[in-house]
Amino acid sequence: MHALQLVKYGSPEEAFSYNEQAPKPTIKSKHQVLVRVRAAGVNPVEAKVSTGNMKLATFTMKLPAVIGADFSGIVEEVGTAVKDFQVGDEVFGSLQLPMFLEGTFAQYTIVDTTKASIAKKPANVSFEQAASAGIAFITAYQGIINNGKTFKNPDLRRKILIVGASGGVGSYGVQLGKAINKENTVVGICSGSNVEFVQSLGADRTVDYKDKAAYDAFITAEKGTFDIVFDCVGGEDYFNQLDPLLKKGGVYSTAVGPMAHGGSEYVGVTQVASMASKLVYKKLFGRHAYYFIHGLPHGEFREKIATFFESGAVHGTVTDDSNIVPLREGVRAFEKLHTHRTVGKIVLQMD
Repeated sequence: MHALQLVKYGSPEEAFSYNEQAPKPTIKSKHQVLVRVRAAGVNPVEAKVSTGNMKLATFTMKLPAVIGADFSGIVEEVGTAVKDFQVGDEVFGSLQLPMFLEGTFAQYTIVDTTKASIAKKPANVSFEQAASAGIAFITAYQGIINNGKTFKNPDLRRKILIVGASGGVGSYGVQLGKAINKENTVVGICSGSNVEFVQSLGADRTVDYKDKAAYDAFITAEKGTFDIVFDCVGGEDYFNQLDPLLKKGGVYSTAVGPMAHGGSEYVGVTQVASMASKLVYKKLFGRHAYYFIHGLPHGEFREKIATFFESGAVHGTVTDDSNIVPLREGVRAFEKLHTHRTVGKIVLQMD
């Protein structure tokens, strides 16, 4: 089969190689399905793996390897115990960590229906848009609905701040903030060039972090007014600046923690320990609730998360054809991701 393989750690050009003779995976469990992949989402976590920044988490992985978590495609074979899917079903979802043994950057992937996120793809959603969901959508769901406890009282009008609102996770966060209650006020922090995109997702207001005067004025004026701060960028500076914006009893939920740019830059032990200690201290003695997203609710994907796509309340975030990259040009997708200027999601399109 054709696959984009990780062959060594380094820059995208060094790390990845396109192979037309990669071994095709086979079903090894009665709960697995074989999916012919039509599109695969690209995430910062795969970029970190390719640079060698996650060797501790991937120490069992042998190179060359097919990595990748997010997928959309068509079921070609089912295990004997699989009841909810059959050959020919169009599906989408995300593999559960570790997803680096038989990943989705290939024409075929194996999905364990008892562990991974997998659901039938709505007919009105393209394979490319469906593949943009996966980790980004599930992370936003965890950050806003589970961590934010919005499921407890969905009719309550909330004020929600999304940091990094134009990125992969943030763009889903904006949509979810409005999808759970259209009366919610959703504010997105992004660059001025991405304001129109974030507003198209449903944001009531945007704040340009590059406009220092406007950003500082926002920080001063909005202290104690937000119910949820969902940080998709990371960095201790944002944590220190935005924590005071929460009301008493508010929720600070971070998808990244102390690592800026989605964790794609090296962060020293001191910085990690500094923010971790603050989170623990504030969780014990603070006025707010604090959450660092370290696990994803894959078990909720089929029954809860995917329904947002099915109803049309949330849509894919592939903004234009330039973010759809042929598998054989996968190096270009990661070079684009490394710029930290991606709007929405990048997906790989299979041959």
